[in-house]
Amino acid sequence: MGKRILWGTLVGSLVVFVVSSIWHMASGLGEVGIQNLPNEDAVLSAMHSSVSKPGLYFFPGMTPPAGRSSEQRRADQTAYLAKFKAGPNGILIYHPDGEELNFGKLLTIQFLVGLAASFLLCWILAATIEATTYWKRISMVVAITLFAGIIFDIPYWNWYGFPTNYTLVHMAGWVVSWGIAGLAMAAIVRRPAHT
Repeated sequence: MGKRILWGTLVGSLVVFVVSSIWHMASGLGEVGIQNLPNEDAVLSAMHSSVSKPGLYFFPGMTPPAGRSSEQRRADQTAYLAKFKAGPNGILIYHPDGEELNFGKLLTIQFLVGLAASFLLCWILAATIEATTYWKRISMVVAITLFAGIIFDIPYWNWYGFPTNYTLVHMAGWVVSWGIAGLAMAAIVRRPAHT
């Protein structure tokens, strides 16, 4: 069974890598919901002169509660909610000095992530092989993928305002790519023919 898990891992990760690449790049679906900044040069110039440290920024900023009395925290929260409502608000991943876009490194990391995820899914398929049919194993892969999308993408939509169309297309991309990979993995990770 170990060889089947390893073979299923490799095939599953290759399939999901190819299908998700097609989904995100060749089809254009990877750009759904993403927009360019209007007046980008002016905005970037203002950011460059105002924000010097790289990081994940949430704005408007909150006053840290440490050392604040409960009355001060309530006043801070009221002021924050008013600023949030008035806008603008959002999140920003920021690299003020820029960085080299190493596409090969990013693709390698993405493939390794898929390899690790494929291994976990193949292990689950192998652990449940006696109680499931081929189609139930595929359904498990799709359900696990949908679960991951729900616990990862939906909170970003809910808390940070990620666009609905981006969220739905992103989740659909994972379900499609992992569903197709599940077809291969469920065929490979199966009971040996002699049992």
